[in-house]
Amino acid sequence: MSEAGQVFVAGVGEYRIRFVEQIASGDVVLMTFEDPAPRYAVLAGSAMTAGEAGEILDVVLLPPSGASPGMQAEPEKNGKDEASIFVKYRGVEAMWRPGHVALQCEPGQAEALLSAVVEFDHFERELRKIEREIAGGWAELEQDKALAFDVTAADLRRSEAVGARMNRTFARRIRFARIEPHLYEPQATLPAVGRKLGEELREKARIETRLETVDGQLEVFEHVYEMSGQRMGEYRAARDEHVLEWVIILLLAAELVLLLVPMVWKR
Repeated sequence: MSEAGQVFVAGVGEYRIRFVEQIASGDVVLMTFEDPAPRYAVLAGSAMTAGEAGEILDVVLLPPSGASPGMQAEPEKNGKDEASIFVKYRGVEAMWRPGHVALQCEPGQAEALLSAVVEFDHFERELRKIEREIAGGWAELEQDKALAFDVTAADLRRSEAVGARMNRTFARRIRFARIEPHLYEPQATLPAVGRKLGEELREKARIETRLETVDGQLEVFEHVYEMSGQRMGEYRAARDEHVLEWVIILLLAAELVLLLVPMVWKR
């Protein structure tokens, strides 16, 4: 039995899972993630204290003979209207919403089931981040979409801001590409009971539909900013070429003046 499994052997209690970039002394590592960036899911133990922040998953484990999680163990919502997902099969019951899960199962199943929930929560959390970023980016996209067709001198003055939005768009696509495979199905190394729970959570959370929606939305952002970048580059190149032409004309004019001045003085 793993170190985490020894913690869950009682099959009942409240725990906290933290998603961290570095492991601290005393942390029990439950899972390790490489996508979209290296991160660890560690068992920190106690429930959240006042003023504490960060990416966490609060867990309530109930014995199989206890009341339904939907009746007694659903954590308090922090003023947000977040829909819960309820899964029930073969003596396993789970009530999940972002950052919280109540799990009712046999003590021997706790580690495998919680690993499945932790994996799902991590990647679903990353998907929600991208969804929120897209939702917050439509207004900026509306401002920038005209650049895909026409660019003026005034537009070049905000090229730095547009470039930053373009970089964020491409970074978002990279993150999406890294988490997408993990969201279609649970990790293959999970026990069968854990994979079953992971599949149920993905289905109830409409993950496949959300992935298709996000993919389409990302394509819109990419198309607009790729075209905008191309138009701004073309305008800048044309402007520089125009300036160079005038410089050449002025140099030729100056050379002509220098040739004519001696001729005039000789007369």
